[in-house]
Amino acid sequence: MKLLYVEDNPFDRDLTRRALLKQLPGLEWDAVDSVRDAIDRLENGSAYDVLLLDMWLPDGNGLDVLLHARRRGLDVAVAVVAGAGDEASVVRFLKAGAQDYLPKRGNYLDRLGERLLRARARLAETARPPLLLTALYVESTPADVDLTRRHFERRAPHIALAVQSDGPAALAWLETPGHHADVALIDLRLPGMSGLELLDTLRARHALPCILITGRGDEVAAAEAMRLGAVDYVVKEHGYVAALPSLVEHAHVLAAYAALQQACARQARPER
Repeated sequence: MKLLYVEDNPFDRDLTRRALLKQLPGLEWDAVDSVRDAIDRLENGSAYDVLLLDMWLPDGNGLDVLLHARRRGLDVAVAVVAGAGDEASVVRFLKAGAQDYLPKRGNYLDRLGERLLRARARLAETARPPLLLTALYVESTPADVDLTRRHFERRAPHIALAVQSDGPAALAWLETPGHHADVALIDLRLPGMSGLELLDTLRARHALPCILITGRGDEVAAAEAMRLGAVDYVVKEHGYVAALPSLVEHAHVLAAYAALQQACARQARPER
């Protein structure tokens, strides 16, 4: 097994190295102390079986390294060790594709080797890579963009936001080779092409699941959005941003289920 340990505390690095070399004979060990150095190792062609990531690093967070590995599609298991964390941290790392999360408490080093082997086995048993989503976010108000982007970065790092300021820019982005979105978040009041017009176009051209967002409630617009095929309609009330990641995940699951149903129906049709 070849391991990269990303940890800026030299005392923890030394203790971990001693423990793992006893538990995993033949372990190949590399260690760096920053996000930048870790990404450099991954980019220069170094292949690892496991990344062992400290949560807090001088130039960022272990999550930055994890997301880089997952978005590059690297075949590497990831385990996180955290000196200070909470339930939200666990969920963020595991949703982003980590195989394990261990608090730096008690005798955690005594079982670390076994946990790394299990993390690697868990990755090998996974039928597909972890679910990382892209949401096309069409919003013309900079303050709302900043609020939403910061919330997704902190609370839903497994969802990348592709931000566009109006309908034509969103369509141009989506039709650029190499660009893809799983869900669209659309503000109702956009300059030029309205949110309803963009929703209709995205449903017709790309069959993209869409969530409409509005600054004030409008029952006529809500009815029209749902008639056009919106998955949901969200009013910008206090705390609305906190609900958006779950709504994006739900919209993606519904679209995947609908596609599966259509595929099954096609297979079930008798041949003529």
